Amino acid sequence: MDPQTATMLGEWVERHFIGALCWQDAKRIGLYAPFHNEVDTRLVFEHGLKEDKVMAFPRVTGVGEMEYLREDAWSDMVPNQWGILEPAHSSEKVPAGELDLVVVPGVAFSRDGYRLGLGGGYFDRLLGALGPDALSVGFAYAFQVLDSLPHEAHDRRVSRIVTEQGFLKMCP
Repeated sequence: MDPQTATMLGEWVERHFIGALCWQDAKRIGLYAPFHNEVDTRLVFEHGLKEDKVMAFPRVTGVGEMEYLREDAWSDMVPNQWGILEPAHSSEKVPAGELDLVVVPGVAFSRDGYRLGLGGGYFDRLLGALGPDALSVGFAYAFQVLDSLPHEAHDRRVSRIVTEQGFLKMCP
């Protein structure tokens, strides 16, 4: 996908999301910084700051492990070993179990909420650490949503998926 199309479609994804009730009700939100052509989250981040929401991003802490850290300025984030932006080590830790809403990227999503990432299970572990009332949302372009994906017992599903066409409802 060319960068202009990715930017346009990604903005539609973000606008669907910030117009949703789940966004309006959330106070503590976990985001991600996009890598390559993943759906951007900067518009969501900026809206969250304006609405005094706690915005947190994952930071890699070890092989397969990440934690969420609060971020108040996109420009303060630093690239990790793969070039993905993450908060500086000095940022305030936000336990995953205290987040109301978490947005995750994926290479592909199935209609029942399974996701295919870049490998390593980083986001599966984070999703497994969320509190029982937290909502998880996958950001994707419509072409990334498939009828099904292979999955294993340790894979975690997202509660919802939002694309440039709007939200997809998940099976219970």
